[in-house]
This record gives sequence, C-alpha cells and structure tokens, in this order.
Amino acid sequence: MNIEGILRESYQRTLKALVMGTSPESLARARERAFVKALARQFEGSFEGEEFRVFSAYGRGNRPDFGGEQLLFEIEVCRVAGASTAERKSESFYIVTEALWQIEIELSQDWRRVVFAMNRLRCGAAGNKLVIAAAPGAAQERFLKTLEQPGAVPGEAFYLATIPHPRDWEDDEESLKMWQFVEGEWQAVM
Repeated sequence: MNIEGILRESYQRTLKALVMGTSPESLARARERAFVKALARQFEGSFEGEEFRVFSAYGRGNRPDFGGEQLLFEIEVCRVAGASTAERKSESFYIVTEALWQIEIELSQDWRRVVFAMNRLRCGAAGNKLVIAAAPGAAQERFLKTLEQPGAVPGEAFYLATIPHPRDWEDDEESLKMWQFVEGEWQAVM
C-alpha cells in the first residue's frame, strides 16, 4: 500500500471537488469533510475485499454490522471476520480482528490539538498511525521538533502529514508534505 499516493490522490480529488459554504468558516468545514470522505474512499480502494472495513464518520454501510459508521478515530481501516453466537439457533455477527490503520485529522492550526490527536492515536492498537495537520508555514521545523516525543511509538509506523488549512486551499499539489517517525526523528516521505 502506498500511503503517499493515497494522501496525494485524496487531496487532489478534494481540490477539484465542488464544495460550497455560506461563509469562509463553513466553506473550510465543507472542504475538510470532503477531504475526509475522499481519504476514506481511497483507503476503501486500497483495502478491497470482505475481510476489510473502512470506518469514518461520513462512511456508509458499517452501521448494521458494527453499530456505527465510525469507531474511535476519524478514519480506521480494520480487518474483520464473521462469527456466530453460541446458541442452538446461532446468529451471525462481525468482529474486528485487527486494526490496520488509524487516522486523525486536525486542521485547527493549534499544535496542542495535534498533540491531542497524536495521544488518541497512541492509545490505539493499529500498527500504522497517521495524523494529518494544517501546515505550520514558517514554523515547520519547530512544529516537527515539538511532535518528536508524541511520534515516538515503538514498534509502530507513525506518520505525520500536513496540508494547507482548508480556507487557503488552492490547486497546488506540492503543498502536501509527509514524514514518518524513524530512529528518533521525522524523516520526509514526500
């Protein structure tokens, strides 16, 4: 799976989507929703098959089997399996057997909220974690340095991506940046 490609394609599709709002704030919220939807669809395309489910607030189809469209994070990719009750007349149900990806999106431009999102991810069991934050602009080096301790998750792949705040979106593919936490520091992926 190519996480860089998934992010880039999701961002590009969102930039080209017709998204409207009645104010700058509602436009930014609508763009963020469109991005979450596009990202979830890209993960669905990468994890095809009955043994995988992508959970997100804007998803469809998980409620009957799992009680909701979203579990714990903005987006989660899980391996699932069927099971049945121990009754004489058994009933089928689904269970999550493995969390593969956990994604949090925090576009508030407040570094504290990004740390809160990373803390939530650290509590999860997936081997791959991704936080997507609003680009910090000129403060990028300080931003990455601040997020070193929260990104140090032994035995797991922790990724950080930044995109412009939705109010500032333009059709600029190069504004998406991504790092993976490796050997004590954030190393650029794209």
